[in-house]
Amino acid sequence: MSIVSREQESRLVEQAKSDISAFEKLYEHYLPKLYRYAYYRMNSSYEAEDIVSQTFLLALENLSKYQERGYSFGSWLYRIASNVIVDYRRKNKTENKLVENIDLGVNDKRIENTSEKLAIISILHTLPDTQQQVLILRYIEDLSLHQVAEIMDKTEGAVKQLAFRGLKSMRERMISYDR
Repeated sequence: MSIVSREQESRLVEQAKSDISAFEKLYEHYLPKLYRYAYYRMNSSYEAEDIVSQTFLLALENLSKYQERGYSFGSWLYRIASNVIVDYRRKNKTENKLVENIDLGVNDKRIENTSEKLAIISILHTLPDTQQQVLILRYIEDLSLHQVAEIMDKTEGAVKQLAFRGLKSMRERMISYDR
């Protein structure tokens, strides 16, 4: 099920507060997006599955408290996922692991070589957490600056700056990686 507009999403959220089948439609729409986001952040399919299930559980438990307040439901879900990731890392003190699955969902035709994908992901995980998050949301999840700013509770200018610094660091690290 594809949610076409913010209004349609808002109606589904309101329906979901009293009818679980409406939440199921939201779940189906956001599951692949949140999974991809969690996978890139955690670098593990098992941990990504845990993060996503915890995210949807928390969203369902707190759905009655959700109010739009200018942010989309999707932004709210990404925010929950981000918080779950931080908590998960604190509890488990996870270190970035080697990429376990080569099919990373990167559809970019410029990155066809598997070793290039692995290198990019490895370098991405050397960046500070906020830069990783911005780059994943912006360039892998293909969200707008506005959406990323909502999710991270930052200004669009701060998101632009984090993306610029992250891309610059990645470029520098990729040059030294190639040597």
